Amino acid sequence: MAQHFLLSAAARTLSLRAIYSEGEEVAYRRFCRLRWPDTEGAPVCPLCGCMDIYEVTTRRRFKCAACYRQFSVTSGTIFASRKLTFVDLLGAICLFVNASKGLSAV
Repeated sequence: MAQHFLLSAAARTLSLRAIYSEGEEVAYRRFCRLRWPDTEGAPVCPLCGCMDIYEVTTRRRFKCAACYRQFSVTSGTIFASRKLTFVDLLGAICLFVNASKGLSAV
């Protein structure tokens, strides 16, 4: 079984400078790889687990070919229904993971 990303060495090497300088599209792709590490960023339906997914190109959403449910990369996470950019979301993850003394989630 794979180790959780936040416990790995890759999470501790995230830097705020790299996250903010790479831009929104790279941050989105990195968030996809963090969300679905077993498929290396390829989306998996959170409802039925199907891997046959259509991408809705007008919005950053996916549609399952089996159950026809639409979902996003943040569906089913603590970041669902938030309007922050992916750069800001990854920046928050970086600050939370790299805090040496720990941070309050509040």
